[in-house]
Order: sequence, then C-alpha cells, then structure tokens
Amino acid sequence: MPKVIKEDRSNMVPVGKGDQNEVTIMEGQGGGDRTVTAAASKASRSHSEAERKRRQRINGHLATLRSLLPSASRMDKAALLGEVVRHVRELRCKADDMTVGVLVPSECDEVGVEGRENFEGDEASSRVKAWVCCADRPGLMSDLSRAVRSVRARAVRAEMATVGGRTRSVVEVEMVEMAGDDQGTAGVRLGRLELQSALRTVLFNRDGVGLLAENYKRPRLSSRQ
Repeated sequence: MPKVIKEDRSNMVPVGKGDQNEVTIMEGQGGGDRTVTAAASKASRSHSEAERKRRQRINGHLATLRSLLPSASRMDKAALLGEVVRHVRELRCKADDMTVGVLVPSECDEVGVEGRENFEGDEASSRVKAWVCCADRPGLMSDLSRAVRSVRARAVRAEMATVGGRTRSVVEVEMVEMAGDDQGTAGVRLGRLELQSALRTVLFNRDGVGLLAENYKRPRLSSRQ
C-alpha cells in the first residue's frame, strides 16, 4: 500500500496577489522565514549607482585639475587640492599686482582711506586718498561730496570709473584739523577715521547721508597707514 506523506503548511507565509514586490523565501527546519522585498533590492541598486556616478564626477574633476597644474600627475588627492589652493592664491596676488594703479571697479563693496600726515604748529594738514567701490547709482558723487565736507575736509582731485553697473570713485582729500581738543598727528588720524566712517555711511546707509554734518558720531575704525 503506498505511503502517504502529509505536508505541514503551518510555517508557510502566504503572499497576497496584490503585493507583487514581496518575495518569500522558506528556510529549512529551525531556520525561520526570511523575507526580502524587491523594493529594498531596487533601492540598494539605485544607491550603488548614485555612488558610482558621484565617484566618477570627483575623479573627472581631479583629472581636470591635474591637467591644469604642472607636475601634478602623481599627486594624491590631498596634495593635489593643496597645490590647487596655493596656485589660486598665487594667481590672485598676480592679478592684484596687475591692477595696482588701474581704476577698475571690483565686484565687492569696499571703502578705504590711506595717506600720511605732515603737520606744523597748531594746524595739522594731511592729504589722503579715499575710495569707494559699489553699485552705480544716481547722486553717488553728491553723497560723497557731502560726506567729505561733513568731516571738515576738502576734495582736491577725484576720479571715477564705471564698468558693468559697478563704479569706483577715488578722491584725493585735503584734511585740516584746527587746534583744539585733538592736535597734531592724533587729530589728523582721527579725522581720517571720521572720513572712513562717513564714506561707509554713503555705502551702507544712503538715507542717513544728509544727517552727517548735523549729528556725527566719531567712529572706531582702523585705516591703513
């Protein structure tokens, strides 16, 4: 008589017809069930592909840098990046040296005052160079003129260059500080600081330019010697 084998289906996990992404794998006796979803597998493959493309982009950029720098073909990544930084700084210094004395507006807003003082007796006189670089706008020169007058100074010579909506104004200023609370070199230096602060007001606080002469607060700024 044939032997009948009864199949134990108690440990089997049914798979619903609506869930096409789930795959059930049966393990042997005492092993339990292990379920792996197709969605998780797809996500893993997608992550691996994204990582591969990212590494390709990085390697491509590094190859470009190696082609631009001499003797960089055998450098590792850290050494290559350090060499790139050094080279960029060197080029920046060369560019700055080439633009010395050339009146070209930069892309950054800036204010500067420089010069050295000569004084005699009770009256100190100093001729300084001041400059403002910013976006061009109507009335800028008038605002600069008022700022110079607000610190008891007189504009002797002025230059202005405008390129692509940016302007750079350079003003040679004669500063006079009469004898009083601030005398000699200290008074001239203080006047220079006041001029720098007044020009910064023109740059950053256009609405307050007209109030400079009436209510001026002495700033605490540094100027280049």
